[in-house]
This record gives sequence, structure tokens and C-alpha cells, in this order.
Amino acid sequence: MFQIEASKRFRKKFSKLIKNNKALEEKISQTILQLRTDPGYASLKTHKVNLTNYGQVFSSYVTGDIRILWTKTDEAFVLLLLDVGGHEGGKGIY
Repeated sequence: MFQIEASKRFRKKFSKLIKNNKALEEKISQTILQLRTDPGYASLKTHKVNLTNYGQVFSSYVTGDIRILWTKTDEAFVLLLLDVGGHEGGKGIY
């Protein structure tokens, strides 16, 4: 079981995304719970992404377009949520 920590950027984007959208809030919450249990779970479609400013970063599926970016911290069993948002288009998170 992993401990989850959220960056300031993640918390800000999460608040914007879920404003007036309970269904999306529930999907993101379910994804975070699954990350706590098993970040490599098949339905998360977790994979590495190349973002040089964060080190080794992973992307996990929430919905068709929404992804969560996260990394492992130096502390054992701690995942840091970096960003959440759209995957497609010019304003995608990666």
C-alpha cells in the first residue's frame, strides 16, 4: 500500500476540474485509490512519460482524456501526484 501526497499544482488543477462535476471527482478519486493499492494495475494503463523537469514520471488513465501524472519519492512507498488534466490537444499535461 502506497501513501499518496499531492503537489500544489495537482491540488489546484484537481479543484478546477471537479468544480460542478461530481462524476469526474468520483473517477479521479477511484483512480487515486487504485494507485495507492497497485500503481501498475492494468486498467490504469500506467506508463513512463518523458518530462525532464520532474525526473522519472508516470501517467495513469482516469478517463478517455484525463490523466494523472505522478512520481515515486525518495521515501519508501510514497507517490507524489504532480498534475491532472487532459491528455489531448495543445493544453495537454504532457
